Amino acid sequence: MASTPLANLPRDCWLQMLECLPKDDLNSLSRVSHDVRASAEPFLYRSIHWDWQHPQVHKILLLFRTISERPELTYYIWHISFVWWNVESHKGEIAIPKGKLNWVKTMLEFRPTLRRARKVVRDAKFPANLDAKLIRRVNDGDAYVYATLLVSQLHNLHSLRLDFSFVLEGGFPGEMLHHSLFGNAPPGVLTRFSKLEMVDYGSNLPLTEFRESARPGKTYQFIPWFYLPCLKILEIWLPNVEGISVFSGQMPRTPLRFSGLRSLVIAKTAVLPENIAILLSQLPYLESLHVGLAYKCRATIEFLKRPECLLRSLETSSQTIKHLSISVELLPCCIANFRLRLSDQASKPFRGMLKRFPKLKTASLPLNFLIGWGDTAYELQDELPLTLEALHIRPDLWPDSELMAFEMATLVALESFMRHKEDGSHPSLTTFSYEGLHGCDVHELNALGLLAAQFNYSYLIKREAMHLFCLRRGYDLFSRYSDCTTGFMLKHAMWEDNVAYWFPWPFAGLDELPASMPREIRIRVRTNVNSNGSFSSGN
Repeated sequence: MASTPLANLPRDCWLQMLECLPKDDLNSLSRVSHDVRASAEPFLYRSIHWDWQHPQVHKILLLFRTISERPELTYYIWHISFVWWNVESHKGEIAIPKGKLNWVKTMLEFRPTLRRARKVVRDAKFPANLDAKLIRRVNDGDAYVYATLLVSQLHNLHSLRLDFSFVLEGGFPGEMLHHSLFGNAPPGVLTRFSKLEMVDYGSNLPLTEFRESARPGKTYQFIPWFYLPCLKILEIWLPNVEGISVFSGQMPRTPLRFSGLRSLVIAKTAVLPENIAILLSQLPYLESLHVGLAYKCRATIEFLKRPECLLRSLETSSQTIKHLSISVELLPCCIANFRLRLSDQASKPFRGMLKRFPKLKTASLPLNFLIGWGDTAYELQDELPLTLEALHIRPDLWPDSELMAFEMATLVALESFMRHKEDGSHPSLTTFSYEGLHGCDVHELNALGLLAAQFNYSYLIKREAMHLFCLRRGYDLFSRYSDCTTGFMLKHAMWEDNVAYWFPWPFAGLDELPASMPREIRIRVRTNVNSNGSFSSGN
C-alpha cells in the first residue's frame, strides 16, 4: 500500500473504512496488493453469518480447511451465526435442516480436512460414547458436527448464534463446551470461549407441532453456557434447569458466573415457575430480561392462578431492569381445547407489577397482565411507570379466531391512555406496538371472513383512527412486532424480509389512506381525527 494514495490515509481512518465495507468489496479489495490484503483480511473473516435453513456444508469445510492450514486466521473471526432466520414464518411442516452434498465427491476434495477433523476429536479425549458418535458423523459429512468442530477452534469469538436444530440434532456445541470446561480435554485443543460475550443457543425454536416432538437429549449441553466468564448476553431455549440452578445428588454444584450477565432471554421454556425463580434469584445485575413460558393447558392455568413465585423472583433485579418481557404461549396441541375463565381475583398479582421497576424503559406483556381479567378492567395509566418509553402488548392466551377482539380491546385501552396522556402524564412513553392483524385492508379482512358483522367495521374504523391520531401527535403505533430479541421493542431485525415493525401506511391525508378502503369508511376514519390531531371516538 506504500505506493498508492491510500498510504496517505491515517491508519485509524483506513481501518474504519475497512470496517464499513461489505464482504464482497472487502474480498475485491484484498486482491489489490499484498499490503492491502494484510489490512483487509481481518475484516474479511470477522463476521460469518450463514442461513441455516440450508446448511452450507461445503462452506464450513472450506473454512475449516483454511483455518487448519492458517491457524492465525482463527483470531480474526469474532462473530458466527448459523441460524434459520425466518423459521417462525415458515409454512408447512418444519424438519431438521440438512445440508445437501455429494459426499463421495466431497470426500476426495477434502480428504486432509477429514483427517484434521478426526484428529481434533481424538486429541480432545471425549468420552468413549461421544467420541464414537462424533467420528461416525465426521465420516458421514454431518453439517452439525463439522460446524461444531469449526467453532471449537475459534478461541477469539465475541458472539455466537446457533440454530434450534443444533440443540435437537445431538447438541454437539453444548456437549463440546461442557467437555472443554469440565472434562479432561487437554489445554488448547478445544476453545473455552474466554472472550465470548453474546450467545444465542436455540432461542429460535418454533412453537409448532414440531415442538411436541422436540427431544433435546442430554441436559449437559445447556449447562456450560451459564459458566462463561465474559458472557453479557444469553438467549437460550431451556427445557430444564438441571445442573444450572437445580442439582441432583450425582451432580456437583458449581458456582455460576453471573456477575457480568446483563441480558437474558429464556425462550419458549417449559421450566416450572419455581425453578425459573431459583435461576433469576442468582441474577442481581440484569438490565434486560425476557421470560417466555410455553406450557400445556393445565400448567398454564396453574401458573395464572398462582404467579406470585415468578413475580417475586423478578424483584431480585427490579432495581436494575430496564427492559422486561414476559410471554405465555400455548403449545399448538392445546390451543383448540384451551378455555380460560379467570375471575377478577386472578388479576391482583399482576396489578402494578411494572411499577416495581424504577428504571424500566421498555416492556412487553400480555394484554390481560396489564388490564386484568373479568368484568373490572384496569386503566393503563394506572399500571405503567413514568420511566417507560415503549410498550408492546401481546395477544397471549387469545386464540387466533379472536385476534380482532384482542386488537379492539387493545385499542380501547390505548385510546383511554391517550386521553389521559394529553394531560401531560407519562411524557417519555411515545412508542406502542401490538400483535394485530398486520394492517390488513378491508378487502383482505373480508376475504378472511372477518367483516361480516357491524362490530368488525367498528374495529376497522377505530384501528385506522388510532393510527392516524398517533401519527399526528408524534407517537409511534405499530401493529406488527417480531419475536423478542435483545433490546426488545427498539431493535430492528437483521433482514429486510423480517422487519420488526412497520407503519400500516406512511401518510395521514384522506386521499393517501389505502385505496382499497371504501370511501365511506375512509371519510368516517378521517372525521374521527380532528384537525388539531386530537382523537374523537367514533362508532
